[in-house]
Amino acid sequence: MTKETLIKQLSTEVRGACACDKMRKAARKITRRYNEALKPAGIKVTQFTILAAICVKEGATLTDLSSHVGMERTTFLRNLKPLESQALIKTTDDGVGRARSAKLTDKGVIVMEKALPLWRRAQRALRKQVGDDMWARVQEELAAFGQLA
Repeated sequence: MTKETLIKQLSTEVRGACACDKMRKAARKITRRYNEALKPAGIKVTQFTILAAICVKEGATLTDLSSHVGMERTTFLRNLKPLESQALIKTTDDGVGRARSAKLTDKGVIVMEKALPLWRRAQRALRKQVGDDMWARVQEELAAFGQLA
């Protein structure tokens, strides 16, 4: 295969049709929007998602939480460290079966109370930009993609 052939194939097959490439690009752009919106709360959207999961599923094991947010456990644990060092969460060994779990601290609750309206605003702005029909389709399709193993 020549370099020119390789370039042509990569351009059409990967850059033009790769589902992973397109989803990751879209995810990066949307992540930047949410991160910008959440700046006044001092957290990023990934942290918001983790804090929300911890709040809603208090007492769940860290393994269950990582699964809930769709992260590999090691990545999830790495993302917990800054939240713990900022005193937004506390991890304990009193989860189900004495497994490690996490809970929001009072400071974490305050941050989430500040972040939630900022997140809502970002969510509404994005929904308005794409329209209700596309929003509904994207939500449904992303949920379907999320079920793939």
